[in-house]
Amino acid sequence: MLKYFNSGYFTRTLVLVFVAAVLWLPNFLLAAKTVIPEYPAPLYQLFLILTGTNSYIHLSIAFLLSIATAFLINQIATQFGITERISQIGMLIYILLSSALHTYTAMNPIILVNFLMLLLLQSLFKISEAKENIPLIFNSTFIIGITALVYFPAALFLILIWVGLLVFNQVNLRNIVVSVIGIALPFLFAFTWYFWFDQTSEAYSLLLSSFQFHLPNALSFSISDWGISLYLFLFLLMAVVKTNNNLMEKNISIRQILIVTLNYALISIIVVLFFSTNSADSLLLAIPASLIFAATLSEIKKTKWPERLLKLTLLLILINQYAQLFYAA
Repeated sequence: MLKYFNSGYFTRTLVLVFVAAVLWLPNFLLAAKTVIPEYPAPLYQLFLILTGTNSYIHLSIAFLLSIATAFLINQIATQFGITERISQIGMLIYILLSSALHTYTAMNPIILVNFLMLLLLQSLFKISEAKENIPLIFNSTFIIGITALVYFPAALFLILIWVGLLVFNQVNLRNIVVSVIGIALPFLFAFTWYFWFDQTSEAYSLLLSSFQFHLPNALSFSISDWGISLYLFLFLLMAVVKTNNNLMEKNISIRQILIVTLNYALISIIVVLFFSTNSADSLLLAIPASLIFAATLSEIKKTKWPERLLKLTLLLILINQYAQLFYAA
């Protein structure tokens, strides 16, 4: 699989889209229900209102967004030197990770969040080489503000911007102020709306409820979900250690990007551990995990065992997805 997807042929992309479709098929057959958080953020509420209640419409939008996210993550991996320019490993890994659990392959707010976060990364990773970084910083934090109105705990990714500024040696008062203004604007628009309709108290209550500390709800995970999650998390830890150990072998720009990505993974873990209310929230880890896995796999010379592990991962995910058809029967 590694050798096959290390090429840029268009047919490889079609194969990956087919693989994604196969993994999503059980949820289409079962018309999987849309994931609605206990405290849905305003833009996610608006999305549900605009798209109606038809499960197939939601599933179709979720599938297309996931494919678009996979394309974008592969573009970022190749554009910034994480993988070879002809490689499609990033897209392969994201499709596998984003299809691992049943709730991942149904409409949920994190599918929208991940797509927006990649737009953020495209701006953030350009900061180190830009002659004028103010527009990039503002764009990145403005996207975080919009993302937080889809999933409130995503506001914590403002820390990722500050980490990026620190790593890229761009920390100064002006940039910090711009970052705060960028994230504040979407919230200002949202609270103006609530104020206009005399719903300010409801808005504050919703915001505070979304930031209550609590551990993930174990009941939202099935036994197979727990098994696959622990299996993938173990390999993520191994990839993180390998990437961290090899940082000094990279050129400065790739090293900075990987450091930011490692911090992205850390912040995602914190959000999932302390603010998630559903197993779908752990999908937040898919983007940094995909970039870290892609960086690790692109350096491996002996591909025998990685090939076997990738095939085993695909098999386990297939079993987990299609097992629900037997439960439904």
